[in-house]
Amino acid sequence: MTAGSTAPPVLRMAGVTFLYPEAAVPAVEAFDLEVSAGEVVGLIGPNGAGKSTVLRLAAGLHAPSAGRVTVGGDEPARLRRREAARRVALVPAALHVSFPMPVRDLVSLGRTPHLRGVVESATDRAAVREALDQVHASDLAGRDFDRLSAGEQKRVLVARALAQAPQVLLLDEPTANLDIAQGVAVLGRLSGLARERGMAVVAAIHDLNLALLYCDRVVLLKAGRPVAIGEPEAALSYAVVREVFGCEVYVGRNELNGRVFLVPMETRRDGA
Repeated sequence: MTAGSTAPPVLRMAGVTFLYPEAAVPAVEAFDLEVSAGEVVGLIGPNGAGKSTVLRLAAGLHAPSAGRVTVGGDEPARLRRREAARRVALVPAALHVSFPMPVRDLVSLGRTPHLRGVVESATDRAAVREALDQVHASDLAGRDFDRLSAGEQKRVLVARALAQAPQVLLLDEPTANLDIAQGVAVLGRLSGLARERGMAVVAAIHDLNLALLYCDRVVLLKAGRPVAIGEPEAALSYAVVREVFGCEVYVGRNELNGRVFLVPMETRRDGA
C-alpha cells in the first residue's frame, strides 16, 4: 500500500504456495502480498526465483496448492474467464503469433471481456486508440504483429492489456527488449496510469534501477520465497541484493536528484 493510503488491497495473496506437477520443490512458497489501487509493486529476483509463477497465480491461471489469492475479494482461478479478464490483465514476457495479424486487431482483443455481442462499440474503438497512444505505438496500428521487433511487440502487448481496463495489471518483464528511452517511457506511463485509473500494478522487473525509479514497493524473491519487501531504497540494500543475486553491487546516490542507484561489480577471482 502506498504511503498514507487507506484504500483496501485490490490484490491479496496470503500464504500462497504452488507446486508444479512432478516438481520436487515448490516454485512459490509461503508468499504474502497485498497491493492497493494506484500502487506499483516490483517483483525482483534471479531467473527461476518464481516471479512469473507469482504473476500467473495472481491472474488465476494457476490455482495455489496452499493459501489464497483474491482480486476484489474473489479468487480469480474460480471466476469465469470473462469475469476474471475484466479484473486482471497479464502481459506475458513474449507472445508468438505465427500468422499475420494487424496490431490494431491484436490490441482490440483486450476489449473482448467488455463486448456486448460481437460488434465493437465507439467506446471499444476509443479504448484501443488510447491504449496504443499510451505506449507510443499508434504508428504501429496497421502493421502486422509478427513483423515487429521484439521491443515493438512488447509495447503492443502492454497496449492490449491497457485496453482491457483491468483492476489489476500484471507485467512479466515489461521493459525486456526495450531501449533505455522506451523502458523509462513505458514504466513512467504505467506508473502514472496506475494512479490515474486506480489500477494495482505488479511487474516482474530485471532492471533494478528502473524499479528504484518507478516502484512504490518491491518484493525480492529467492527460490520462490520472499526475502525482503518494502520501499525500494530500503529493500534493495547491498546485503539483500548480494544475497539474492550472489553478486557484488555498488550502491550510490545520484548527485543530481538524490536517488539511489545500483551498479553491478565484477567479482575478482583469487590471483586475478
